[in-house]
Amino acid sequence: MKRYVRLFSFIAILSTVGLLAACNGNMYFKPDRQGVDENGQAMTITEAKSVEEGIIQAFPDLPVPASHRIDLVESVIFTSPSQTVGKIVLRGNAASSSLFRFFESAMVDKGWSSVNAFQSSVSSLYFAKPGRFVAIVITEDSSVYINVGPE
Repeated sequence: MKRYVRLFSFIAILSTVGLLAACNGNMYFKPDRQGVDENGQAMTITEAKSVEEGIIQAFPDLPVPASHRIDLVESVIFTSPSQTVGKIVLRGNAASSSLFRFFESAMVDKGWSSVNAFQSSVSSLYFAKPGRFVAIVITEDSSVYINVGPE
């Protein structure tokens, strides 16, 4: 019963976060600016890159394939004092079968336990860690949807 309550809570949180994200279909980013990196080299700082890095820092144990970028409009993160949950959408160009193999291997390398997986035209992989659960859906067009929530 406790597991179903957690699952319902996860679904409710993601639904609320999704509704909030839908309200902001047009995301505004500040213009690029020039800066200096830790080695004194000139660099361009973009707010979009900062947001993407923030998502990666919020979920350091989730791998992102080199062929894909985080879709900042579609991705949503909800953080509370006790947990961080969200939906991360990845867009890129790679065969869905190679993405399946990537996540199948890379998630285990990041300490996740495989719960189950289904490989087809739309593939799904499910992983767990103590207190956390991840569902990964890979579509035919190589879009990747990663949902992170409580176990």
